[in-house]
Amino acid sequence: MNEPAKKLENNIEISAVLPSDIYLVWKYVDKFLERACKRSNGRHTIDTIYKQLIDSHANLWVVYNTNEDIVKGCVVTNFVLYPTGLKMLNILQLSGKNMEDWMEIGKPILLDWAVRNNCHGIEAVGREGMGNWLTDKDTKWKKNNLLFEMQFDQQEKTK
Repeated sequence: MNEPAKKLENNIEISAVLPSDIYLVWKYVDKFLERACKRSNGRHTIDTIYKQLIDSHANLWVVYNTNEDIVKGCVVTNFVLYPTGLKMLNILQLSGKNMEDWMEIGKPILLDWAVRNNCHGIEAVGREGMGNWLTDKDTKWKKNNLLFEMQFDQQEKTK
């Protein structure tokens, strides 16, 4: 994975980060990922994401404004290969500020990454608000399912 920074609109750039360079940008993205991990209901922690990134099990994309010299957000992706042979680029984590400024212009970069890695598509599981920038703005995205869950509390586990 050696994706150079790609200049987008409004002085926004998005760049993939090599696993060996994660430590260089971590202090700029950890606050965003911490927020995303809190919404994962125990599926991810900041430590598990970091380990996936440095072990090359996931990829980190950093979004930054070159005029302001500030990181605006990040995306963590991984590849999922299903038993049927279907390969998908999975948006594992997505977080940032002023996401409306960069999500639409960043989607083609992820699409290109998925195509060049022989994926059959892109998938994401997220909160209801993801529909605002996916299905409302791009008719190729379909809202098929929502993930609902019930987690047992400690008393229920001991019954």
